[in-house]
Amino acid sequence: MDKVLIAGIETVVGGNLAVGLAQRALVTGVSLSEPVHITGINIEARVASNSEAVLQLIERVQPSRVVLCGNASRAGWSGSALPSEGDLAQAAAWSEAARQAGIQLTLISSDAIFTGPWMFHSENSQSLCPTAPAQALRDIEARVQADCPDALIVRTHAFGWQPGEKQGWIESLLTRLERSFETELDCTRYASPILASDLTEIIAGAWATGLSGIYHVAGAERVNPVQFASRLAQQFHLPIPLSLASESLIGRPSGFGCGETSLQTRKVRRALGMSMPMLNEGIQRLFQQHADGYRQQLSARASLPISKVA
Repeated sequence: MDKVLIAGIETVVGGNLAVGLAQRALVTGVSLSEPVHITGINIEARVASNSEAVLQLIERVQPSRVVLCGNASRAGWSGSALPSEGDLAQAAAWSEAARQAGIQLTLISSDAIFTGPWMFHSENSQSLCPTAPAQALRDIEARVQADCPDALIVRTHAFGWQPGEKQGWIESLLTRLERSFETELDCTRYASPILASDLTEIIAGAWATGLSGIYHVAGAERVNPVQFASRLAQQFHLPIPLSLASESLIGRPSGFGCGETSLQTRKVRRALGMSMPMLNEGIQRLFQQHADGYRQQLSARASLPISKVA
């Protein structure tokens, strides 16, 4: 059985990847920020952000591959910590350690390196976001490729349940919808969201096929936050939000993750011979995870929205 070491298990991608892979691999996680507990997953103590400490951890765990899910993996809509020079140093420590250990490395990156006006960016799209966080993402990818030329780099926009005790973007959005609070969403950003557990299955397929290089893995539909929230509310039997912010554009949206970041997935679809999931399919599976114990495995404090959700 394969051994997988996931760095950044406290992120949405990292936690869901751990739970999804646990049925087919021995999974060990390590947090890059706050500690978390995930039922059934071995989680190591946080390590220092230098290659020597990371190499010692790799030599002790003896994984067959390492997955790096730092701030670079967080969806641009989530409002989480933005990628920075510190994340570049952290990625450099992990990629250098993986190189020294001869371990296959997978980096989870973000669609937020892009901006408009073009839709469905290909892997070589030049519609790059000029912000400092987006440049940090590009620097992280470049460093990983330099250290580990056979690394798999996955750009995505994943949503899903947040590991640990904190509320993530999905949990916060559901709470606000349930209580009819203002949602502070907009209709100017566009992305192609994919459920984190669906992303897990595609990554597992990419590993089985031996893919390396940069691949876009995202949902089949391009939506904005208002459309996403409306479909989420419908699936969870919550009031459809009617008072969401309406905005008209005078100029092109600017800012990290604030423009057009939808991803073209032709390359990975051809490589794996599969289609990407529709958004409604992902939200339906998110709802099922909410009801069947999957969400509780990620967070012991997870609770169902008030009685309206069966």
